Amino acid sequence: KLRKAETRFQPNRSWLEQDVSASKALTRIQEVLAAPSPYGLVKEVEGLIQTVEQINDALITQHRAMVLPEVDKQLNKIQVELDDAKADGDLRNRCLYPLQQLKKQVEAQTSLAHIAQAESRALDLADQAFAKLEEAVKPPGDGNVNDVTPPTKPYVKPRRVIKPSALAPDGYLETKADIDAYLDTLRGALEKVVAAGDRIEIR
Repeated sequence: KLRKAETRFQPNRSWLEQDVSASKALTRIQEVLAAPSPYGLVKEVEGLIQTVEQINDALITQHRAMVLPEVDKQLNKIQVELDDAKADGDLRNRCLYPLQQLKKQVEAQTSLAHIAQAESRALDLADQAFAKLEEAVKPPGDGNVNDVTPPTKPYVKPRRVIKPSALAPDGYLETKADIDAYLDTLRGALEKVVAAGDRIEIR
């Protein structure tokens, strides 16, 4: 039983070892497993397992509580776009299903590493959903921002992601000149997107 418990907690060991009580219990589990005659230590088994189990479950709950809202945030963002575009059922399913499945996986997942990775995965899936949506419902006309022809159907304005940190120079901003140069770069990138008739998402 102790061997099965130790195997179960192994994927989360690095997180568990940051907790004093869990770390001590895990160390003791290893000592019991390595003991030449562990039978006299059996009375400790239930307490050790219970200690680590409670802390493990608490960490899983805590991580899920942080990640699930981020998955929901991406789901809601895509849902709004689909509603605005009056997307049909097939497109909705293709855009939403991967994120919905990810949410179910997080709700059932017991590996803290996998739960933590789900946040960035949700962002990737949202980007993929936006790409599907933009491809399925293209802007009217030839894409000219000055085209005043009324759209014949709902469409999604193309979205471009801007990461301000990626536009910053290496090292530090130490002078007013450094700040001005960075802000000029950032403004130029933002204005270029708007001039192309696209919209900006800041990350």
